[in-house]
Amino acid sequence: MNTEVVFKKCNTNDINQLIDVSQQFYPKHYAHIWKNEDTSYYINLSFTRKAFEKDFEVDNIIYFLIQKQNKNLGLLKIRKYQEIDIYNNNEALQLEKIYLLKESTGLGIGKKGVEFVKQYANDLQKKVIWLDVMTTSPALLFYQKMGFKTISFYSLDYPGLKDGYREMQRMILPI
Repeated sequence: MNTEVVFKKCNTNDINQLIDVSQQFYPKHYAHIWKNEDTSYYINLSFTRKAFEKDFEVDNIIYFLIQKQNKNLGLLKIRKYQEIDIYNNNEALQLEKIYLLKESTGLGIGKKGVEFVKQYANDLQKKVIWLDVMTTSPALLFYQKMGFKTISFYSLDYPGLKDGYREMQRMILPI
């Protein structure tokens, strides 16, 4: 029996699994940041069949299901060629999303996810990985421990998002 964490590259046949896992983790982690705990705005923006189908039409976007023993624990979304700051598309990779089910956090799976993305970026001969994270997110400390450094701040303008949760940090990790 395989007990290793696996990163399964997705295609359109995996959309139902992506929807299922994302609609499990997002409300459990983020309902508290939305007025009336209504996560529907972000779920409709990012985690519906239409949203995934639109992403799969973009060659630059790749999804991976994070699995262990054939159970979906979360997902990764990468933009292979995404410029930032002084780095051009060929030099920079964006880790746009890394989400885990609540019961899968704190087990070292996120660290394996970042290590997987670092190797993926290395294989593409990238100089930097970048991501955005909420200033209030517990993941901020995790990213700092993984070596990411904050380079800028901005605010989200999503309707329904509580005011104390709008600030984002853009972070980079040289590789």
